Amino acid sequence: LALAGQVLESQGEVGGIAWERMRQAATLPAEDLSAAEQAAAYSKLFDLQETTDRIFDTYLAGLELAEELGIDMFEDTESIKAVLSERALNVSVFLELSVDKATAIKAGAYALPEDQELKAKVLVANERVSSSAKALERIVAQMDSLGLETAEHREQVLRATGAVTTDVFDFAIIGSLLSRGWQWLLDYFVDEGPTFLFQALLFLLIIFGFYKLGKVVKNLVTRALNNPKFHLSVLLKRMLASTAGNVVLILGVLIALSQVGISLGPLLAGLGIAGFVIGFALQDTLSNFASGMMILFYRPFDVGDVVEAGGVFGKVSAMSLVNTTFLTFDNQTIILPNNMIWGGVIKNLNEQKHRRVDLVFGVSYSDDIAKVEKILNEIIDAHDKVLDDPQPIIKLHELADSSVNFVVRPWVESDDYWDVYWDLMREVKMRFDAEGISIPFPQRDVHLFAQDVSLGGQSTPNDDSAVRA
Repeated sequence: LALAGQVLESQGEVGGIAWERMRQAATLPAEDLSAAEQAAAYSKLFDLQETTDRIFDTYLAGLELAEELGIDMFEDTESIKAVLSERALNVSVFLELSVDKATAIKAGAYALPEDQELKAKVLVANERVSSSAKALERIVAQMDSLGLETAEHREQVLRATGAVTTDVFDFAIIGSLLSRGWQWLLDYFVDEGPTFLFQALLFLLIIFGFYKLGKVVKNLVTRALNNPKFHLSVLLKRMLASTAGNVVLILGVLIALSQVGISLGPLLAGLGIAGFVIGFALQDTLSNFASGMMILFYRPFDVGDVVEAGGVFGKVSAMSLVNTTFLTFDNQTIILPNNMIWGGVIKNLNEQKHRRVDLVFGVSYSDDIAKVEKILNEIIDAHDKVLDDPQPIIKLHELADSSVNFVVRPWVESDDYWDVYWDLMREVKMRFDAEGISIPFPQRDVHLFAQDVSLGGQSTPNDDSAVRA
């Protein structure tokens, strides 16, 4: 046992000498070196660090063996505890400096994105942080074997690397992280709180001011477009006025962002790239947008027009650049994408000032043709909404299977179409009934002819009366 103790003591002395020499040999590279030179210097530095860790691992294994043999190594154990604590502190400081250095270099690379040397130094700085964190993890493992407190160092490794390990379940580390975060929050509000509140208030005031200004601009544009000199559709007027107000608001947002310290150049560049990507993802929406623009400028219909388009028949109640809202005559609201409207046939019933009401009335072959024409003329002449010019048309149109058909085609104002249609239908039926003119329904005469049926070579007459029945 005495011999073993002497061997362990001599091993510790040799390890201490080796560690001291390595510490003296370890030097930090100068800041003015190139990225390649710094990478080589840091590689050598961390190789020495790993060699030192192996020496301490060997010495700790010897202490564990001495404890199993019952050899008293108390002084050596206390000594190595002090050395490991000192090493952990030094590496901790080095890791903190490495993180700060990496942050500074990344900021420089962001400001000078074309500088290739800075990009290379960013990689070197990241590797320095990673290697420093690994070195501190190895020392922490050695300290854990001696029962030393390591929660603070493990927390630092977690913050530096962001790697999720089992340390996140350590209540001491969790408490330390929460305490540090809370303290940072308090310090931030104490140091930056007044500035933050001022910038937030300034941001909101600018947005509010431009929001009100946008409304004023929208109203001014609306009044200007309502001038009789401008022959624009209601849809186009609304779109132009709304666009003017939105442009003012967007300008206000950009000014507000610049006032709180946000650089607009990278922001606009990012929005441009995002818009390019979103454009591919929203091709259908952009198709609706383009169709909406075509509808606005070519004006096939306007708000309030009765339109049949895209399989929908109703009155146009609203329109945007993406869709059009129809209100059907049974009071249903239907929203139709603009590309379905522009890509098909559009029938605008209000495009023309006058419309022709096409009616067909059938009478019996036994009725007096002249009398029917006279009655129809009287009905048309008596209706106050039927126009004199163009003149209405009343003609015998067709000798159909069951009736003699007259066409009645009066002209009316477009808004009066359905009123006249329904009035004439009702009045014709009432006058025909009063004058004894019949409106025949479709009928067909079926004639059956009897034939003899031969059974077994003999002719048997059919019952002719039964056939006629």
